[in-house]
Amino acid sequence: MSFFGIIKIEEVIRMKKLVVNDYIIPFITVIICSAFLLYVPYSNAKISKTVESLSVTKVIEKQNKNNKLLAKQNFKNISYLLYNENNEYKSYFIDEDNNKLMDVYSIIKEDKVSEFNDKINYLLSLKYPKFVVDAINTNSTKNYEIRENEMVIYYSDVNLELEESLTLTVNYNEIKDFLDITFKLDEFYVNEDGFNYDPNKKTIAFSFDDGPSGNKTLEIVNILNENKAHATFFMVGNKMNYYSTVVTTVHNSGNEIGSHTYNHCNLSKTKMEKILEQEQKTAQIYYDLTKDTLKLTRPPYGAINKKVKEGMDTIFVTWNIDTEDWRYRDVEHIKASVLDNVKDGDIILMHDMYDTTVEATRQLLPILYSRGYQVVSVSELAQLKGITLQNNNIYRSFN
Repeated sequence: MSFFGIIKIEEVIRMKKLVVNDYIIPFITVIICSAFLLYVPYSNAKISKTVESLSVTKVIEKQNKNNKLLAKQNFKNISYLLYNENNEYKSYFIDEDNNKLMDVYSIIKEDKVSEFNDKINYLLSLKYPKFVVDAINTNSTKNYEIRENEMVIYYSDVNLELEESLTLTVNYNEIKDFLDITFKLDEFYVNEDGFNYDPNKKTIAFSFDDGPSGNKTLEIVNILNENKAHATFFMVGNKMNYYSTVVTTVHNSGNEIGSHTYNHCNLSKTKMEKILEQEQKTAQIYYDLTKDTLKLTRPPYGAINKKVKEGMDTIFVTWNIDTEDWRYRDVEHIKASVLDNVKDGDIILMHDMYDTTVEATRQLLPILYSRGYQVVSVSELAQLKGITLQNNNIYRSFN
């Protein structure tokens, strides 16, 4: 074969390779890509259809396979599931017709949602201090236990550090007009109330001397009320008529009033005849204003001797934590004197005469509540500790 013949054969081979590279391979590539593009929509449609066909109820059951199922009910087209996960409740409402996850409003009449929320807030305000209610309404996760005749709401993720969990039991008598489910009603029920104190909780008494003091006393009463707390106000007799409205307001608020003598006299340095005369005058003023009797006496300066103790037919109350608010008139000092020393059964001394005491009370009560304390009056503290107060005895604490 000649040299030129060899060149011609190689040229033919080269031309065939060009045909394969330039035409066949691109053609095959186009076929593959077209097939892929046709498959992707089909595949996505298949996946979408599969997702849509999944049962929300089954998904939830699978997610909670390691949790304890506490309740499973049906309300018309709504399925309800309640689980316990690490001692916390998780509730679910599912619209079975539309395979959608719902919330508690799915069992509330559409035109009654606002009234339902208002009622829940009202019941919350009966049970918890205002700062707790505000925190719940600002941010919280709510889970619901639907019982035969009541609903229990469990609140979590609240921006507060509390020693207790937050719950609210709502009897159906309170929300019967709002419910879109079948339910039963109790003949008798009692709403949860923050003023129904628990004898098993840590409890202390706040006491305020030297009043009444007009607006400052009233402001303290409002602060106590907002925090589900009570106190004992030891009032001076010769101020009572001047601040008569304050006296009756304190008396009607659930707080307690005791005597701080008629003119703030030192009992250990006053003749017994004079003491009894002035105490009778104080008692009469108080009765005329409230139709009630004074049972407790706080000796000014804490000064008392055997003659006074045995000669006055009254219960004497002193204290074991003195904030010295009259001396320092400093909010942080008052707070520290309480928070650094407080323990179950203490009686704390303050005076309802100073702006700093008002502000310290405002700041102290939420802190004490968060630490698990109930703040009550002296007589309430004694009752919760199982102690019967007796005349001619001196009580400085109930530790």
